Amino acid sequence: MTVNRPDLMRSAKEILKEKGFKEDQIFENFTFRSHQLDVVGWSKERRVAIKLGYCEPETLEELQKFFDEVICLYPEEQKPSVSPERKSKGLHEKAGSNKYSGIRLKLTRGKDTLFEVPLSIEGWTKDRLEDELASFEEEFNRLSKLFDALSHETRLKMMKHILEDDDQTISFAEFMRDLDLNPKLVWENTRKLHEGGLLDKVEKGRYRCSEFGRIEFMMNLALRRLMRALEELDDL
Repeated sequence: MTVNRPDLMRSAKEILKEKGFKEDQIFENFTFRSHQLDVVGWSKERRVAIKLGYCEPETLEELQKFFDEVICLYPEEQKPSVSPERKSKGLHEKAGSNKYSGIRLKLTRGKDTLFEVPLSIEGWTKDRLEDELASFEEEFNRLSKLFDALSHETRLKMMKHILEDDDQTISFAEFMRDLDLNPKLVWENTRKLHEGGLLDKVEKGRYRCSEFGRIEFMMNLALRRLMRALEELDDL
């Protein structure tokens, strides 16, 4: 039985568009080493390969070392009872054995996907995970200042208070008065928030929440929601 390539090709492209790839990030008849891939989605954040029809397990294993995801797309009447994807192991364990397998965190702006990352370790290729961990080490100093800035209850209260202000600008004296803090605590904590990039000094004795600070604080709110959602998965 022959593969209906035009229909499968359209389906493959639709799959890649649903995953956030734009038209100019989708390529047909893509050659990778000795393999001819029917459709590939390629962006700075993610690489997805799609083969039409049967995939040899050995081919899958080799492709999974380079691509974030490899999909074998079959006509409905040709789908195997056990697909090669199920036979192939992920980074540390068989796909699907982890209840978080397949969960991805996606950042979008309108219809554009800015980046998308797996939340389970088996969703990463070995090479990409190593690159990500290496980048994390290189940025350790910057990240440690940021984490330190938000790791104290007083600083969290200060950020919450300044974000609740109409123009998100608070004076040194207002921090003391509104949060019942002594001058030493205000000075130490505004310094740490400033070093972490969360506060800008607008004039002597006055501070404004930086644009980065607003985004970072909202990311922490989103992280709290994400952790709650993952905890709810534990109860299922």
